Amino acid sequence: MLSLINYNITNLDIDEYLPHCFVKTTKSKEFIGCTSMSEAFHRLDLARAAKDVRRFNYICKVVQILVQKKLQNLSATARKNLLAIIQAIVVQCVETDRYTSTIRSLVETFGSGLEGHLFGSPKLVVKQMDTVGDLLEFISERRLGTPAESEEDFVTFMDLPKELMLIILRKLPDHVSLLEVANANETLKAIVEHEDQLWRALCVFHFSQEQIERHFQGCNNSWRHVFFELKKYYGLREVYADLIHLCCHCKALFWKNLGHPCVSVDSPSVRVTPNQFVDMLLLL
Repeated sequence: MLSLINYNITNLDIDEYLPHCFVKTTKSKEFIGCTSMSEAFHRLDLARAAKDVRRFNYICKVVQILVQKKLQNLSATARKNLLAIIQAIVVQCVETDRYTSTIRSLVETFGSGLEGHLFGSPKLVVKQMDTVGDLLEFISERRLGTPAESEEDFVTFMDLPKELMLIILRKLPDHVSLLEVANANETLKAIVEHEDQLWRALCVFHFSQEQIERHFQGCNNSWRHVFFELKKYYGLREVYADLIHLCCHCKALFWKNLGHPCVSVDSPSVRVTPNQFVDMLLLL
């Protein structure tokens, strides 16, 4: 199955090339920089960046927005390159056994979107549908290790005291991760459903004290209900270990932790959220 997956990634070493691309900020016709979404994908090295734990969540969010909201707006070439990034994400998720249910849903949504009115030949659409089927099969074939298969002296997560389990579960960044844990087995499901402090920790992380106090009384004092109520009103706090920035001097998009070649060493930059990045891509 792995042989079916083609990343379309260059052989350039990360030390030899700092992923970046220049974007147009004026109406001038004289412009040297990215002219297409596919070129931006390539110059920012998005497919290979999916293997970087620091950039993984940012890339996943960008892909999620494109697949769920913008797929009909993409050219055939852009859609092809987007699928290559999805393939890289799938492999990373399966190899690390993380977010498998989320990525499965993302692949299924991409496949469903192909049934609409899209740019490109019918032959290309059929080929991409086949790739979607291969990816879903690849995800389904993953085999999880179980406590029964572990060595006798090997301590599993389920062997830990409940108090320690709770400390670890409180470190999860969002409700999706918490609900995926609940699907692992009945013991973890009971912990997630009945330990209200897990949901309180999510509320404190994502929302301000003022927002929490405003909605707490109307939710029967259930932190789980409070969380989903706050999520509906305010959305979730977006935190990324690394994300794309826009240089204020040369107008280059680049990964904050990697930097970019610029004549101004100390030039300031501004963060670009996934939604802002997608909007920029659609203007190319």
